Amino acid sequence: MTYIAQFFSMMLTALFIENIIFTRAVGTSWLFYLVKRPKEIIRYTLVLAAVVTLSGAIGYPVRGLIHDTQYRHVLVPVMYIGILALVYIVVYFFVKKVLPGQFEHFGMNLGVGVFNCAALGSLLIPAGARLDFISTIGYGIGMSFGFGFAVVIMGYGLTRLEYCHVPKAFRGVPIALIYLGLLSLAFYGLVGHQLPT
Repeated sequence: MTYIAQFFSMMLTALFIENIIFTRAVGTSWLFYLVKRPKEIIRYTLVLAAVVTLSGAIGYPVRGLIHDTQYRHVLVPVMYIGILALVYIVVYFFVKKVLPGQFEHFGMNLGVGVFNCAALGSLLIPAGARLDFISTIGYGIGMSFGFGFAVVIMGYGLTRLEYCHVPKAFRGVPIALIYLGLLSLAFYGLVGHQLPT
């Protein structure tokens, strides 16, 4: 029972408290793309969750071997990039063979879901914290769904900003980044962190 509680605890922590967008601004470039295509949010989130879960499960035993070396700060990211590439190849051919009708829509999301900083960050954060296997998997799934949660919140806010009178110099990406910064501060304060003095 403690493993289930640990899994859900880490998943909820990554989803709300340490959201990958609001606390680290990882994956914001793809966030702005998905905000304009709301039908792809669920598909992309599921692809990201599957890729991060598989990569975390494969990389956990190898990570234990690398953490004892002198060059772990270089080897761990390279290892996870290699594992992400391997997972991409396996999932790509699996979907192409099993679901050929869905492959056209799935193929684009798969490439972007694997090779972005949100996927790599979801693997490197638990590696840096030396989380155990259950926590690593829970953290990766929580980060993936936290990314989708952030896209939904950003999309809602940006559509509301279209109806506001925004000065010409701030329209587009500048107001989106300001909105993202304000959301990040709100989540940061909601969690109860104190700002440095």
